[in-house]
Amino acid sequence: MWENYNNLEVVGGVILFGFAAGRLFGWMKVPAVAGYVVLGVVLGDSFTGLLSQETLDNLHVVSDLALGAIAFTIGVELEWRTLRQIGRAVFPIVLLEALGAMILVILGVWFLFQDLPLALVLGSIAAATAPAATVVVIRESRASGVLTSTLLAVVGIDDVIALILYAAAAAAAKVLLTGSEDLSLGHVLRAAGYEILGSLLFGLLMGGLLGGLLRRLRAREAMLSLTVGALILVEGVSQHFQLSSLLAIMALGATAANIAPFPSRNLGEQVAALAAPILIAFFVLAGAHLRADLLPALGWLGVLYLIARFAGKLSGAWLGAWLGGVPPQVRANIGYGLLSQVGIAIGLSLVVTAEFSPLGSAGQQLSLTVINVLLGTTLITEVVGPALTRRALARAGEVGGMDAAGGKRDA
Repeated sequence: MWENYNNLEVVGGVILFGFAAGRLFGWMKVPAVAGYVVLGVVLGDSFTGLLSQETLDNLHVVSDLALGAIAFTIGVELEWRTLRQIGRAVFPIVLLEALGAMILVILGVWFLFQDLPLALVLGSIAAATAPAATVVVIRESRASGVLTSTLLAVVGIDDVIALILYAAAAAAAKVLLTGSEDLSLGHVLRAAGYEILGSLLFGLLMGGLLGGLLRRLRAREAMLSLTVGALILVEGVSQHFQLSSLLAIMALGATAANIAPFPSRNLGEQVAALAAPILIAFFVLAGAHLRADLLPALGWLGVLYLIARFAGKLSGAWLGAWLGGVPPQVRANIGYGLLSQVGIAIGLSLVVTAEFSPLGSAGQQLSLTVINVLLGTTLITEVVGPALTRRALARAGEVGGMDAAGGKRDA
């Protein structure tokens, strides 16, 4: 139906209807993101067909811009002073909860479905956590304490690890799918090294230039214009040279944040605010990719993905907390705050579609499987994840520990 309208009409309508759906789901105490995705499912080919595949293909730039904004806001959080405040105790938790989910999903999918490229891609995406859902629960619960602060630190840098893991896994999966004559470990490592190191180096270089220019500016509008222009340029050049645009933009944001003398988090918030309506459209369009007719066939794969990811997150977080020497109440509950998955995970599923669809029928099948598994399971994690986070905070005795003004209550 919407083929009869131009792209601006479609995007405008999607944003407005998506906003309404998000408000409706928020009224039902469900994260607004779930409302965006569900609306997309309804508008897609699985139900009404208002957003056909042809329409989605014509609007890929929306996904590009949204993913760039997400990656940049992740990057600007990586200020050196912030990382020092986090402390060494948090890094074992972040690393092991991400690797735990990735390893268990890879082993489970490879063992039961004998598809190593699919296992690698799904496993790497399983490492990601949705920070927004966790933050919302903490704010609504007015939680404060050692578990709360540790959880915020972990979700703040979790997606950095997830982006790196995805870049490595995707590079290896592409080598396997293209049927290269040289499938040696060295060839796979070279392919992964080019994508990861090339992306990071390019992002560091552009971030250095951006940070140096921002030091000369004072007007907020000028800084924002320069930043958005650099973000879009980095994304375009990365795609041209087959680098990871997400890693490059993350490095861009992190480098600029550590060079420029302004409060970088404020600039990240400005970019996020500017991209807010684009993100609504992004999640609606992502939901429209769901193929309901494939869900019965993918049912067992989705169940396996959920169980393996949950088990990996819980066990990895517990082990990391034990190695980091954090208090028992953190060790027993931290994993339950890391189960939500939307945001960067859905974003990565669309990256998979863009990167793997051109690789023939096997790549198209992989991308179709990944996005349907991620969309199907996201609707579950966005209900279960916040509920378990709230329960973990209550078990740790930290619910209601913050007063209405946002400060800690006196003991």
